[in-house]
Amino acid sequence: MENISISLSESERDNISEIRVDGVIDTTTAGELEEVMDALMKRRRYRVVVDLAGVDYISSAGWGIFISHIKDVRNLGGDIKLANMVPNVYEIYELLEFDRVLRAHESVDAARREFGAAESGEAKKKAE
Repeated sequence: MENISISLSESERDNISEIRVDGVIDTTTAGELEEVMDALMKRRRYRVVVDLAGVDYISSAGWGIFISHIKDVRNLGGDIKLANMVPNVYEIYELLEFDRVLRAHESVDAARREFGAAESGEAKKKAE
């Protein structure tokens, strides 16, 4: 049986929640990640970066967690950004064409910066 370790850090400054996952995300462990995502949604934390540097495998149950939340999160002005995928996880992400739905970044910092860039774009649109 595989284990999963999930840690959560939240920044009030930029309102970004960062989830660090280590281990395997499959049918036996996906529930733990689902609980963290659900808790964030209940607390109206819609800007989420998921650090997958320590994840060697994501099953369809794991990918389903991200896909099932993305529409609601975006409708509420947020996003879910993936970061630090190892090559074999990234390969599956592309193969399943999740790159059309979820953005992947080389680092957590890059994902966080994209939230800032999105805000700058929104501010420009409002000013016009």
